Amino acid sequence: MTDLGLALAALLGGWAGAPLAAAGALFLVAVAIWGWTRRRALARLALRERLLQSAVALAMLAVVLGIFYFLGLSLGGHT
Repeated sequence: MTDLGLALAALLGGWAGAPLAAAGALFLVAVAIWGWTRRRALARLALRERLLQSAVALAMLAVVLGIFYFLGLSLGGHT
C-alpha cells in the first residue's frame, strides 16, 4: 500500500505542477521506506546479491515514480 501511495503522490504532484525537486524528494522518501521495510530480507542475502537486488529495485522505483510524475504533468497540462 505504501508503494501505491507514493505512486499516487507522484501523480498528484505532477498534476499540480510541482517542481521536479519535489519528485526527487518523494523518491528519497520512497528509498528510505523501501530500505526500512526490506532490511531483514536484505540482511540475509550475500553482499553481491544484496547490491544487485537493491540496484534493480531502486531503478524500478525511480522509473515507476518518474512515469507517474510525468503522467501527472501531462494530465495537468504542465508540459
